[in-house]
Amino acid sequence: MLLGKIVHLKLLMHTDVEKLYRIIQRDPSITSYLIGGLNTLRDYERIVKKTLAEHQAGTVFPFVVIDNRFNQIIGSSRLYNYQAKERTIELGHTWYAPEARGTLVNTECKWLLLQYAFETLNVVRVQIKTDLRNQRAQRAIEKLGAVKEGVLRNERQLDDGYVRDAVVYSIIATEWSEVSENLQARLSQLI
Repeated sequence: MLLGKIVHLKLLMHTDVEKLYRIIQRDPSITSYLIGGLNTLRDYERIVKKTLAEHQAGTVFPFVVIDNRFNQIIGSSRLYNYQAKERTIELGHTWYAPEARGTLVNTECKWLLLQYAFETLNVVRVQIKTDLRNQRAQRAIEKLGAVKEGVLRNERQLDDGYVRDAVVYSIIATEWSEVSENLQARLSQLI
């Protein structure tokens, strides 16, 4: 478990599927830029089953985001594509309930995940990708202090057939101290 003042992150479990899916049902726009199709509860169960198998293999660290005030799940995020030998990982698959957007939830969630990646897993690079069309995510990633590296053209075809371009960002180990200080300062000013 990763503990913050606003949220805490716990490893995703199969028992979380229905709670997460209920959030998605309240606001279908959540799935606008997600890679996997989430049209039904069964779709989400399939994705969680695959994710939990990847976690068992040691390549994915999937978390649910829990609001500390109400002890209620408000979203999901993960570290994935962990390459222990190369010491790299990706951060993503992040989404939140509408009431959590525009708050410090994302700032604290990302700080907790980045801290885990750099200080526990001892990675040298965290990569973050987002759909080129997703301007909100790009702004949020840039607020973290990640460096924009470029655009991967035709990065993948989505379930709906759309071929997306992905914007690639990264934070490297030598930047982590400054990024961490900036995120903590943002959190302390507004908490």
